[in-house]
Amino acid sequence: MNKNTLLTKTALVISCAALVFTASGCTNSEAPEPVVNSSGGTAQVLGAGGQDAAKAVQADAAVQALLPANIKAAGTMKLVTDPTYAPIDFTDNNGNIIGLEPDMALAVANKMGIKVEITKGDFNGILAGLESKRYDASWAAFSITPDRTAVVDMVSYMKGGTSVIVKRGTEGDFHEQLDLCGKTVTAQTGTTQALTVMPAFEKACLEAGKEPITPLLLPQQDSANQAIASNRAQAMLADNALTAYYSQIQPEAFAQIDSILVDPSLVGVAMAKGDGQLAKTFQAAIQSLMDDGTYGKIMGAWNLAPSSITTSEINPTVAS
Repeated sequence: MNKNTLLTKTALVISCAALVFTASGCTNSEAPEPVVNSSGGTAQVLGAGGQDAAKAVQADAAVQALLPANIKAAGTMKLVTDPTYAPIDFTDNNGNIIGLEPDMALAVANKMGIKVEITKGDFNGILAGLESKRYDASWAAFSITPDRTAVVDMVSYMKGGTSVIVKRGTEGDFHEQLDLCGKTVTAQTGTTQALTVMPAFEKACLEAGKEPITPLLLPQQDSANQAIASNRAQAMLADNALTAYYSQIQPEAFAQIDSILVDPSLVGVAMAKGDGQLAKTFQAAIQSLMDDGTYGKIMGAWNLAPSSITTSEINPTVAS
């Protein structure tokens, strides 16, 4: 996913002992709720245990030794996200920012021995905010691409890919990429899906002599979700973690097309380019979480264990 204008809402300093990210005016996505299993019972609440695992993390002296002097002196790192991308970053019914990345951000901050301050921003302005040093870093489900690593440093922590979600009842019409030809397909503006995947799909339809895709690019993920629900679009392109999440919590409304998974990629935390010291600190902290088992607990809590990786890297080489 991708973001670039900044719409600042409420910032809240989070102590390393508690995680209560809030942002005024957030209207996202569904709060974590029990998932009904095939036997009719309810499974554990999605995300349960992730924050507890993050809170339990202790400072790592080796990581602290790498922390840039200005952040160490401040004792706080300024972060920004767009909380409209469940289950990675979203808000609960009380406006608290929750998800995989808030839990990871807390765990990483605890490894560094600092606090974090998180601000809500518009995805399309986040990279500009990092470049201008308005923020220290961003956890915003950024896919790592050559275009992004040309302007910011990125540290990998997860793998992903693009999947397709459609309105429940229409999934029988979609089996492969070319089944999107002639349809209105939505995606969030500025994401990898909008910038890279959609044009590739349009080209494939053209080369196959099929009817063209009609792209519907919308500024927020919630708006793209609503476009499917309201029949404004017939399909949506998004990270596979997001499509799996919505098809799980709203099975009566959405269906994920499992046979379409493209553009496998790494996902990472982003920060301004500089001497690379902050990137080294993030890499060391994330790797420490992987090695001590905390990373696996957080990924598992959000039902994202299949997206886990074993090694965190700075600006890993990825295909264009």
